Amino acid sequence: MKPNFALKLSNDGIELLHRDPSGWLSLGSVSFETDDVEAGCARLVAEARRLEPGGLRTKLVLPESQLRYATILAPGPTDEARRYQIEAEIEALTPYSADELAYDWSVEDDYALVVVCARETLAEAEQFADASGFNPIAFVAAPESGQFAGEPNFGLTTVAAAYVPAGDRVQFDAEPVRVAGKARPVPRADSGSEKT
Repeated sequence: MKPNFALKLSNDGIELLHRDPSGWLSLGSVSFETDDVEAGCARLVAEARRLEPGGLRTKLVLPESQLRYATILAPGPTDEARRYQIEAEIEALTPYSADELAYDWSVEDDYALVVVCARETLAEAEQFADASGFNPIAFVAAPESGQFAGEPNFGLTTVAAAYVPAGDRVQFDAEPVRVAGKARPVPRADSGSEKT
């Protein structure tokens, strides 16, 4: 099961995207500076539920400002050896220990393209998204071309089990989120009798 929504987070606000055969379509955004954040999030969640009455499951696209990309010499030869080589380097690149970081890597010859994020950032993103009703199930990043091969995957949220149907497994996308356009508004259900 793949998440049917993606919540793009930034320092300035959020944008909710819906998975569509044509790509990811924007349902709208909320500015942390100029909008009523609680009301804006409620509006986006309501729109998402109209689009997907069967359930809202969201992957969180972490803010670029909170990510660190690096190319690290990590020849391996095994995945275990490569992980050790990567962790030694990212500890030198950041003020955090390896257990305080979430990271993913893709391999190019003897090098690893690595993306790193502090676990405290994941916790804050999850807390916000869950409290706002977005039902967050996974963490990802949306790197620029050449920064990473595919979609970086930082794993599942701590609340994923509450939103993923029993027996289902979360599948990650091969390619990062790219906005393909705007979603068309879903008509609201008729809440009253017609006027004559």
